[in-house]
Amino acid sequence: MVERFDAEYDVVVIGGGISGLAAALQAAQDGLTCALLEKEARTGGSSAFAEGHAAFESDEQAKRGIHVGKVEAYERYLDYSHWRADPAIVSRFVENAATSIVKLREELGVVYQDVQITAPDQPGELRTWHLPEGEIAHVIELQEAEARRRGVDIFLSTPAKKLLMEEGKVAGVLATDSDGKDVTIKAKAVVVGTGGYAANPEMLDRYSKYDIGEQMINVGGPGNTGDGITMLLEAGAVTNRNIGTLLLFPFLRDKAIVSETFITGFQPYLWVDTYGRRFTDEIVGLNFGHAGDMVAGLPGAMYWSIVRQQQIRKLVDVGNEVGLGIYVNNYAKLPGLAGEIEADAADEGRTNVFGADTIEELAGKIGVEPAVLKAEVDQYNAYCHDGVDRKFHKEAKYLIPVEEGPFYAIKMETGIMISMGAMRVDDHWRALDANDHPIPGLYVVGCDAGGRWGESYSLPIPGSANGFSLTSGWLAADDIAEQIKEGVLV
Repeated sequence: MVERFDAEYDVVVIGGGISGLAAALQAAQDGLTCALLEKEARTGGSSAFAEGHAAFESDEQAKRGIHVGKVEAYERYLDYSHWRADPAIVSRFVENAATSIVKLREELGVVYQDVQITAPDQPGELRTWHLPEGEIAHVIELQEAEARRRGVDIFLSTPAKKLLMEEGKVAGVLATDSDGKDVTIKAKAVVVGTGGYAANPEMLDRYSKYDIGEQMINVGGPGNTGDGITMLLEAGAVTNRNIGTLLLFPFLRDKAIVSETFITGFQPYLWVDTYGRRFTDEIVGLNFGHAGDMVAGLPGAMYWSIVRQQQIRKLVDVGNEVGLGIYVNNYAKLPGLAGEIEADAADEGRTNVFGADTIEELAGKIGVEPAVLKAEVDQYNAYCHDGVDRKFHKEAKYLIPVEEGPFYAIKMETGIMISMGAMRVDDHWRALDANDHPIPGLYVVGCDAGGRWGESYSLPIPGSANGFSLTSGWLAADDIAEQIKEGVLV
């Protein structure tokens, strides 16, 4: 038991991403005193890299003539998860996600530019991706400014270290402040939203189905090292059965997410594995989450994308087959590609982009048997000329032959954006113990909270992670306010 606390609040929020900021801001709006602890030097976390968030039956959809019903979304989430998601949690999210749109617009002045999908040729994708001006990074700026205006104390470079418990209920947080001093903060409730464990290779190996934690390329927040999960487990909370859910995608190491060589690497052209053999219908690349799951399970957790000069010219002059969110729009031209990929291939220090005048020469550079790669390319070209892919049944319009060099090989590895679905919670986002009882005063939101996900990210419902993070944050704070008002949390 802590005899003396350094500070006291109604609520302490651990984590300054979009879910933590939503919780802190709502707590202040509900009249509660609140502190937010963020271990990085700025707020945002992985949310700062996102473009939009999901909602259903929103007024933004309605004024654009778009209808995605709540029942349709609810059923799609559960079907996509093979019913591994928690129906009660899915329902609360789906029912309240449109309110998040109204709150951001009316309380923060967020302006929505569009409601979109991510990939036009992806079957069954719902138009749920609400895209605000300035993307989610601007939403985070507005959240932080309004939270400070309403009196939330935001402490940056202040990692939480331990949840303080008394008689089975949360009593506060032990943290280290920006000067390196340990501080104890008393609280009636604590909200944990630390963004998951995508930047922790050991946790990736422990919880996911892939033993490639050290190989994964983290493109999300560097602070997502599973701190909240560790603290929750020490406090008696338990993991959700889907704690190993990851948002993976093919990525080109040592390149920016807007690199045109990288974008070329996941176009649905010809992909071969580390042995030079084709392994899939490359249209899987239209859903980068599915493609990421596939790549993670390949030998070496990588593939080579084989392209010819004519395809490079097509990408430059006509446009791509699939983009990456709003970083690179679908069908956008790649004007700098020819120069970039040529420079990459000429860079002797780079081992993931090669060029050659013949397929056999290219095979030697990427370390596969020339005869194997040549046979695969010849077979693929035959399918392209016939207009029928007899091996993987690829749609004819994507059957583009790989003939007439020069040729390029781009090594695509397993990138990770976020982990999801870590801890067991109820539909009020209260952490559950081993007996399925809520731990008094302890809440979990965003990517640390389980129940919304199955085994993989729901890309056909774009914006799900940020929509869930926003909505779980303010719903958790509302529940805390009600519990404090009723005298349950003291």
